Amino acid sequence: MPPPNKPPHSPMTQQNPRPPQPPLHRHRAGLHLATTLSALLSLPSAWPNLKNASPSLSPNLQALAKLSSEHPDLTPYLTREMALRARNFMQGITAYRKHATRRGDESAPVIWQSGSTKLRDYAPKSLVAPVVLVVPSLVNRFTIMDVQPDHSFLRMLALHGFRPLVVDWDEPGEAEENFTAGDYVTQRLIPALQIAAAERPAHILGYCMGGLLALALATLVPTQARSLSLLATPWDFHAGFAATGQEGAALEEKLKVFLAGDAFLSAEVMQSVFTSFQPLHAFRKFSTLATQMEKGEDVSRFVLTEDWLNDGVNLSAPAARECFGDWCARNVTAANKWRVGGAVIDPRKLTLPAYVVVPGRDRIVPPESAMPLAHALSHAIRHEPMMGHIGIMAGSDAPERVWKPLVGWLGKH
Repeated sequence: MPPPNKPPHSPMTQQNPRPPQPPLHRHRAGLHLATTLSALLSLPSAWPNLKNASPSLSPNLQALAKLSSEHPDLTPYLTREMALRARNFMQGITAYRKHATRRGDESAPVIWQSGSTKLRDYAPKSLVAPVVLVVPSLVNRFTIMDVQPDHSFLRMLALHGFRPLVVDWDEPGEAEENFTAGDYVTQRLIPALQIAAAERPAHILGYCMGGLLALALATLVPTQARSLSLLATPWDFHAGFAATGQEGAALEEKLKVFLAGDAFLSAEVMQSVFTSFQPLHAFRKFSTLATQMEKGEDVSRFVLTEDWLNDGVNLSAPAARECFGDWCARNVTAANKWRVGGAVIDPRKLTLPAYVVVPGRDRIVPPESAMPLAHALSHAIRHEPMMGHIGIMAGSDAPERVWKPLVGWLGKH
């Protein structure tokens, strides 16, 4: 019965719940929108200048320069073409932001915590299984290793008889606001490894920036480590990257503005830096998304992966200075001058069995940056799939081309 004096179809009794809203971090896709549209819409104005292009340009650009000289009236055509492509790109951005896919509450239980750092157990019933301590990057959440229940590197490790314990850094809090990257190793990873290696030495595995932290951890406490696996891990920051040492120093100076008087470097600022490495990558992927949506294809993994990219976390100011200053600008890692807990992190002195994955199409950590680390480890096996940085976790062929070979190697140690 409706309440007295209330009509049976009043707003109070209608069953039309508000549709779920997009995750708040999807607004960060606006960075892609601004960067890509700026690049696209500037192309027509640059077209006439190609006729004065240098002969040292690539053959493709030389051909465009010749075309520009012979057909100066192509500018209106280019303007229309760029407008069409921009519209397609914007359709992709809109489709992503409104997509119904959401990450479920599927993360593993927490078995240990210190400050904002947690240790999650992806095989809590396999207490006697070999432990793999998994170390992700500080600036992205660990969930790229657990994108979907049926596409999860961590769950695959558990299915193959291992006990994955993954470090969940979460947002740095008051306890971590003065942490350097080295402090995360000594004050968070060493205690976490003591949990992981309580019964026997544990396998240590690091992804991206987490690989550097894993390397430092294995260097400081080698007796608690059974093996070391490094996936898409940078080492020589002046090899393969767009930024040289001089450009890295310039980037460090620019970031000082964002760090002045602030305890953290925001995730938005870091995302703008990473976006600058591949300014048109967002255009390609969101344009492809629009096409896939028109065809009715399942794009849920793309959406969840993009959510992961846009849900980065802040970095403590001292860690940011270490990463962009010591690593990127001064390249202390490749110079064997990086110190953690008073010890020099020199991979040449590490005698653990090691497995190094160097993706051949990585644009975040170019192969030229990762390969010197593989060569420096005296007992390393190298695996070089022709894949991208994120593809080795989120790609449809990642289980066959990356995960299974790694699991097979772990099983031998």
